[in-house]
Amino acid sequence: MKKTKARQSRKKATHGMIDFNFANVSYQIDPNRRKVYHRWIEVETAKTCLIMSAFSQSPQAPARRAV
Repeated sequence: MKKTKARQSRKKATHGMIDFNFANVSYQIDPNRRKVYHRWIEVETAKTCLIMSAFSQSPQAPARRAV
């Protein structure tokens, strides 16, 4: 399996969404709903988990607070 690098552009899109580049494809992440979109179409669940995992491990991902 070939490893891909995740690159994040730290631009905030509209409605609290964050632009995130993964495997040279631009995605929009809604961290509040934990959803991933590509061209405003929701990405399939398996790929969403992979992208959210890369996003949460990126150095600029927002820190989560314990409640």
